[in-house]
Amino acid sequence: MFNFFRQLHSKFSSPLFELGNSTISLSAIAQFLLILLIALLVSLWLKRFLSRKLLSRLGWGQGTRESAAAIASYLLGALLCVVLLQATGVNFASLAVVAGSLGIGIGFGLQEITKNFISGLTLLVEQKLKVGDFIEIDDLLGHITEISLRSTVIRTVTERHIVMPNSDLVSNRIVNWTYLNKKGWVSIPVSVSHGSDPLLVIEVLMDSAYLEETVSSERTPEVYFKNIGPSSLDFALWVWTNHVDQKFKTESSLNFIVRQNLKQHGIRLASPRLDVWNRNPNVVINAEPQEYSEQAFLQQSYDSNLDTSTKPMPVKDLIRQLPYFNQCSDLEIRKLVEIGRRQRLETSHVLYREGDPGNAFYIILSGSVGYALKETGMTTVIKAGQFVGEFSLMLNVPRTVTVTALEQTTLFALSPKGFKQLLNDQPHLYDVIVEEMGRHKEELSQQGRQLSALGLLNPEEYNQNPVGWIRKRLESLFGL
Repeated sequence: MFNFFRQLHSKFSSPLFELGNSTISLSAIAQFLLILLIALLVSLWLKRFLSRKLLSRLGWGQGTRESAAAIASYLLGALLCVVLLQATGVNFASLAVVAGSLGIGIGFGLQEITKNFISGLTLLVEQKLKVGDFIEIDDLLGHITEISLRSTVIRTVTERHIVMPNSDLVSNRIVNWTYLNKKGWVSIPVSVSHGSDPLLVIEVLMDSAYLEETVSSERTPEVYFKNIGPSSLDFALWVWTNHVDQKFKTESSLNFIVRQNLKQHGIRLASPRLDVWNRNPNVVINAEPQEYSEQAFLQQSYDSNLDTSTKPMPVKDLIRQLPYFNQCSDLEIRKLVEIGRRQRLETSHVLYREGDPGNAFYIILSGSVGYALKETGMTTVIKAGQFVGEFSLMLNVPRTVTVTALEQTTLFALSPKGFKQLLNDQPHLYDVIVEEMGRHKEELSQQGRQLSALGLLNPEEYNQNPVGWIRKRLESLFGL
């Protein structure tokens, strides 16, 4: 048995060939492979430790963590490999000549690998594309799950993994939907028939945007009248979402909502149509000239089966019924429709509660709402044509009362940005709002006391002239 191991050792130690000044044996090859394995295992462990343990605790983003961990693991693996090889007695100086002579051949034979290797380093260092990014390249959409030195793995929206050479990512144009963050715009194209009212279409699209829960209120939806085509009026609805990588769900849901709302308002989607006019109807219809009028229906176009249920009154018509908007032009009404949204309340539903942020201004279009003062117990009713929510919005303070619908109510809600634009477009509303607030001095007094208790205003200055104080506050906040 001892002789067997001695013979086996001699065979493994016997030189196979010479490389420079060194002799290569089976044992040297085995040592080299073992060193590579150790370096690889240590490199993988370090990459996982840095990415999942150390760097995650520092609050680094996923893409930055993966890039830093990959670079550090590659460097440590290469360094460990060199140190172990030197420790086993490998003379790198003797290998320099051989490596140089092989370099030219390897360079020609491994051009693509070298190109992908350099591209991988570029991706990891520049971080224009990071792990976790949602990208679009050609017709491919997906998340980057891994970036290695040779290739990048992309997980598509259908949960398929595509292995793509790094050089393709570096040399081609790529849309990175989540370069800075996951927020972004989602566009919904809509084409309607020529007979549609553009203002009503804009209103319907805006209402549809606010009905979709994945649409963020951080930015107001926008509608663009893009084109008057040969068979359609082309619009585009743009909405802001916090997860643009889930834009397919948002697009699908919005398409359902838009179609239903267009149908409810009797607005037809556009379809290519060819009208053929016959100058001599009796060629087609076997009838006498006096019967042409009876047969004229054959040359008329008919609507498809639209929803014949009661159509909701458009916001543009409800706004025109208010005395301070009845002289507005269509263009001015369009601006109003674009900056606000319709909101419906059932009886006893709460519009907002005391302590809620004052982030909206409401115009009562139909119905009524009311609120009660705690100290006096008096209930204030606000009817169609009046405002509510202006106090907290103008002063940038929390709500001081709880407002509830007294009946089925339709409101027109405006964000702070929309309210400022409304005052800029309709300056006469500034005096109307201040005068309306001046009629409710008891409410102003109670609200002033509540805000004084919260330290949000100077009670002496406010109590002397609440309306004057509000006017100054309004001018300072909105630059009026």
